Amino acid sequence: MQTTNISWAHYTWNPVTGCSHAGPECTNCWAETMEHRQAARDDPPEHVTGEDWTQPNAPSVVSCHDDRLHEPDTYTYPDGPGRVFVVSMGDLYHREVGPEFAQRVLDICSEHPEHVWISLTKRPENARDWNLDFPENVWLGTSVGSGPGGAFPDTTHRIDQLRDIDVETRWVSFEPLIEPIGDVDLSGIDWAVVGGETGSKADRRKMEHAWAADLLEQCRDADVAYHFKQSSARYPERGTELAVEVGPGIFEQREIREYPDLPEIVEQARSQEVTA
Repeated sequence: MQTTNISWAHYTWNPVTGCSHAGPECTNCWAETMEHRQAARDDPPEHVTGEDWTQPNAPSVVSCHDDRLHEPDTYTYPDGPGRVFVVSMGDLYHREVGPEFAQRVLDICSEHPEHVWISLTKRPENARDWNLDFPENVWLGTSVGSGPGGAFPDTTHRIDQLRDIDVETRWVSFEPLIEPIGDVDLSGIDWAVVGGETGSKADRRKMEHAWAADLLEQCRDADVAYHFKQSSARYPERGTELAVEVGPGIFEQREIREYPDLPEIVEQARSQEVTA
């Protein structure tokens, strides 16, 4: 485990690493790029193969790390109780992980109710079909970067799959937002994170602020918390203010970083820590 600069998390925990491309958002995957850099070192970690994250390579690039399962038990949490991004370097619900290991990870999360454990998947159908027991302090999200009728395959169906899962808090990561999404059904969704793609100018696909502002308006109508993470840029967390139209042709730069309400079990655990 370690601290992170990701705007919506305090820590990351990676009991699973590696993935395979599952949609148009994956083309310039930053986690894959980081692993390739690790593979180029003189002494790369044993699980890092350096292979591309293609579907055929999934059995060799996706790794489940039993030795990392109990890191939350011994980590010191320098910033105190917070939000933990679970599997930032892969997908906990990948077919190569399977329901047994995924449930073991979720069980560890339940043993630390003072933290919010945030997982993100491009495979919500697996999270649904595996019949997992999701603790109250786990926020489950799915990635959606493209909409119907656009230049890329539509990924908004993942929201419907996410809605079918029995989990306390559901969220959607509209990142990288690579085209206008259009109108989406946000019923049953508690949080939306919106951001542009990062990478070199030649590789990254530009996000228009108007696309992100449209999602802001939809979130306001649906009473969904909205978090604008970043604009398209060379590096993450650049251009964190969203251009919002406040009058005809008049725009104002605003930082909008909201969160859903904390689960009751988290509030209780933190209150007990304070009074202990």
